[in-house]
Amino acid sequence: MDDNLKIILSEFEELKGQFVINHNTVERFIGIGTDDNDYYYITYNGRETKWNTCVGSIVPLKGKIDDKHYNEFIRLAKINHFDQPNLWIPRTDEDKQKMLESSILHKNEISKVNGSDKYLTDIYWELN
Repeated sequence: MDDNLKIILSEFEELKGQFVINHNTVERFIGIGTDDNDYYYITYNGRETKWNTCVGSIVPLKGKIDDKHYNEFIRLAKINHFDQPNLWIPRTDEDKQKMLESSILHKNEISKVNGSDKYLTDIYWELN
């Protein structure tokens, strides 16, 4: 394993599941990927994943901004991000099961890769 990949994977282990700034956008850092040419930070905005070249950088927010403000990102993700099974308040056990199934289907759908793309880490769906 080359030194750059070791650094990138170490950064992922430290920041996985956290909100980061990437290309002027706040998103969750959920994985590392690769293709024939590059390594990628994989981020998630609540609806879709983005593969961002590791040539750039990500800026961690946790511990850099007030806990009150960071926790607001967590709160909003819990009620707005499609991967969260508690997106809406379930009225019945059947509703709860449907929401869980919907969350799983969403994660499976947006985790598909094309061509030479592949994941170097498991996708980390937990909020951190």
